[in-house]
Amino acid sequence: MTFSEKLKLIRKANNLTQADFANYIGISRGNLANIELGNVQPTQVFINCVSLMFNIDKNWLLDDNNNDLSALNGSTNMLSLIMEKYEQLDDKYKKFVETQINQLLEMQGDHREE
Repeated sequence: MTFSEKLKLIRKANNLTQADFANYIGISRGNLANIELGNVQPTQVFINCVSLMFNIDKNWLLDDNNNDLSALNGSTNMLSLIMEKYEQLDDKYKKFVETQINQLLEMQGDHREE
């Protein structure tokens, strides 16, 4: 199973539309659609983000030969907890959370390149 197929499984296991998933991760719906179709290769930052936000082992995501779906078990619980708290925030704080996540991902990417 390819990364693209696993990504779609993660999205569907969490009952998210492409638009909701893309918004949650911080990319456009069109970009997500292209990644799910295998037309665009995901960046390392994107892979890290999916792994962290959905509590999925990055090695499982990247290993096309690993079709063990038990890796999805942690995904729904972590996302539910995060989304429950996120939905309680006012819009201005939601935007703040999104900005902070994006900055952390950029810092993480910069740190890994050193």
